[in-house]
Amino acid sequence: MAVTVNGELAPGVTPKDVILAIIAKTGTGGGQGYMVEYRGQHVRGNDDGGRMTVCNMSIEWGARARHDRPRCHHLRLRQGP
Repeated sequence: MAVTVNGELAPGVTPKDVILAIIAKTGTGGGQGYMVEYRGQHVRGNDDGGRMTVCNMSIEWGARARHDRPRCHHLRLRQGP
């Protein structure tokens, strides 16, 4: 399942608020059994902590796994120094 979140968030709105809004629209079982791919401007702008929050909340949503595009520094870490 693809979830696209675009646009600027209002001050004080966190990645957890975004995923809770998605869960509110679809229900707590809305992601059940899916591998969820997060896309869009908001997702690319999340820091690592925000990405991990979305990952953990995806499991609460019933998803089996989540995916978003890796960041360059993650790829460099995997390659080594």
